[in-house]
Amino acid sequence: MLRAAKHDIELHGQAIPAGKTILPMMGSANRDPKIFRDPNRFDITRDPNPHIAFGHGIHFCLGAALARVEGRIALSHLLSRLDNIQRASSEPWEPRRGLHVHGPSRLPIRFTAARNP
Repeated sequence: MLRAAKHDIELHGQAIPAGKTILPMMGSANRDPKIFRDPNRFDITRDPNPHIAFGHGIHFCLGAALARVEGRIALSHLLSRLDNIQRASSEPWEPRRGLHVHGPSRLPIRFTAARNP
């Protein structure tokens, strides 16, 4: 998401002149070591978790509550049907090549079907 500085500004010791094009790296937004202890570790139970995945302020996502409900329902439904979920390989995962979305390029898993879904 390219942006242009509207005015001369200094950000974290870096001078950015008016009109200069910048590329904020959205994929790193929730990995700030000043905000998150162990920021590169995935921790679904992190508390507090002041993430900005749904934006902030006037740019906060209108669908955030619906997305949370859908995620809770979908994950509960999926996990109730799968047992013994584990990675299919002990090889380190290869990072996805991209500027703004982080994660593995592929993540093979194995599981068994739940007996009583």
